[in-house]
Amino acid sequence: MDYSKDCFAVMPFGKKPVQGNEIDFDWIYDNVFAPAIKAVPLPEGGSLEPRRTDKDFVTSDISVDMFRYLEYSRMVIADITGLNANVFYELGLRHRGRQSGTAILRQVQYEDKLPFDISHIKAFPYRYQPDADAAKAREDITTLLTNSVKEDRTDNIVQLALEQERQAPPADKIDDLLHDAEKAIRSMDPAKAVALYRDAIAKNPSNPIVRLKLALLLKDQGGKWPEVLEHCTEAVRLAPDWPDAWREKGIAEGKLKKADDAKASLQKAIELNPHDYDALASLAGVLKREADLEGSLKLYQQSTKESNGNTYPLLNELVLEAHLRGRLDLSKRGLQLKRSEKVRREHVNDKPPYDSPWCFFDLALLRLLQGDGQEFLKLTEDGCLNSNAAWMAKTFRDTLELLPADQFPAVNEGITYLKDAEEQLPS
Repeated sequence: MDYSKDCFAVMPFGKKPVQGNEIDFDWIYDNVFAPAIKAVPLPEGGSLEPRRTDKDFVTSDISVDMFRYLEYSRMVIADITGLNANVFYELGLRHRGRQSGTAILRQVQYEDKLPFDISHIKAFPYRYQPDADAAKAREDITTLLTNSVKEDRTDNIVQLALEQERQAPPADKIDDLLHDAEKAIRSMDPAKAVALYRDAIAKNPSNPIVRLKLALLLKDQGGKWPEVLEHCTEAVRLAPDWPDAWREKGIAEGKLKKADDAKASLQKAIELNPHDYDALASLAGVLKREADLEGSLKLYQQSTKESNGNTYPLLNELVLEAHLRGRLDLSKRGLQLKRSEKVRREHVNDKPPYDSPWCFFDLALLRLLQGDGQEFLKLTEDGCLNSNAAWMAKTFRDTLELLPADQFPAVNEGITYLKDAEEQLPS
């Protein structure tokens, strides 16, 4: 069988519950994925053909067809919405088998906490309701797949890591250290994981995945930015076509006030992956610190669009719009704000809170924008209690200081509280 025109869809079948909502994945395949795939032209002529094992199988064993599609298909799209175990299993098989031709998708309204093993991989966000969102999703997925087929660029860093592992001398094998580091992460002991990753890098410094995983852990532990930058710099040297490594390098450079370097790294990340809304938002942050607020606003707007309303770029876009225009018109933003609030409230209520302290600060800002000054102040306090460095409170204060106090009266009290908190938190 010729698989050179096939695009295999890895996704749940039928209707599945996700965070209390029922999602009809069959409808999504029939009305979003399949037509988007059929619209992708191939360089040699013709177009991609959508495949899904329950829709199109030719052997007596559906799993045999699945393995063949995962191994040989020109493209694979994997929808990780709902963190389905079968989807992750098949995605792992694809990454082990092919170094390119894999696109990861997720419905943006379900910002689930990703397993650490793939937390550094960006998933392409989409919505399928209402009909206008489904049409946009078809268009965006067609563009994504068209570019992927045309460029055939490595999108699977696993293959690079395995190749370097094969070339490493026997004395440099670090399997036990990496295994113990993963156990430490799952046991909520990041300090131990950091120590183990450092030891692994000392024994074999040429693994870009370990470099980036360590950088992400250090970043989450309060921003040990010089070491974060060190490992990200080495990761992009080892894997120059890895957009996620360029993005994290740019973020670290921005935190260290290396603005020109940060802009160059983030622009490289966007060049390699134009749909990386995190890179777009991070570049917007650099421009904001340089007081290029109009340029920053444009990038935040682009990031919000690419992410289909992710909370981080959306809130920054609204704050800058309020600052530059003097007032903020939220009459057409109600649905976006409610979606973001639902996600962030779930993160705040997680045990432990997910993405702390930012989940508290984001939810505080959402409540402020919607006129609830009392909950805004309570969540601001909770965010400070969950901060481990003064820069975290200052980051939120800098955002609040851009808002017009006449439209949001509680903002001044929040700013005062954050100033006091900054003096009491570690520098």
